[in-house]
Amino acid sequence: MKWYLKAFKHYSDFEGRARRTEYWMFVLFNTIFTLVAIALDNILGITLQGTPYGLLYLLYALIVFIPSLALAIRRLHDVGKSGWMVLISLIPIIGGIWLLVLMVTDSQPGENEYGPNPKEVGDDYVPTKSEDNVVIGKNSDSIILIIVIWMLFTRLFWLLLPKIADDFFSADWYVGVSTFFNVIWSFVPLILAFTIRDKDKRTIVLIIGAIYILVNLYGVLERFL
Repeated sequence: MKWYLKAFKHYSDFEGRARRTEYWMFVLFNTIFTLVAIALDNILGITLQGTPYGLLYLLYALIVFIPSLALAIRRLHDVGKSGWMVLISLIPIIGGIWLLVLMVTDSQPGENEYGPNPKEVGDDYVPTKSEDNVVIGKNSDSIILIIVIWMLFTRLFWLLLPKIADDFFSADWYVGVSTFFNVIWSFVPLILAFTIRDKDKRTIVLIIGAIYILVNLYGVLERFL
């Protein structure tokens, strides 16, 4: 939770660097609060006509937009990329996957043009290169595992949501676009699994990835049966 609050503390700070833990812990809590806002909109019956979103979701999205953008830019700085790289997400399919890879990439060692390594600032002990590689591997594996679990639960949520707002989600254009992206993103967890060093965590991610594919295929088949 401290990482989530830190993003608001640095509300409009587009300078400096942010490590993976800071970014993905914020994403985790932000996703939870977003789903809660959407659920409350539907429970209270205050959704916009034809959509599953309402006033609470829009208000929350407005509040969190700048801090989340600033954090994403600082995360890109941490891997030595310009903050403008966040715009690659506008490229269909490839852009989103490319940005995801950058977001799970480990910090550049030492200081870069955007500032010192956030893992090293204020630390009394700096591990040796070999020890640092071990730490990086463990942190990377855990973060990727969290991301894949988050993807699965998010997918399950969006699979169930159309049952609440069927009019919007049954539109022909939405069905076509969402089906296309679902098929593409089905394989992302399996791709990430092969970047994990720890065998046990890799196995867990492969299992979750397989479940994720099955869930997506179920969602696709359900629309055409």
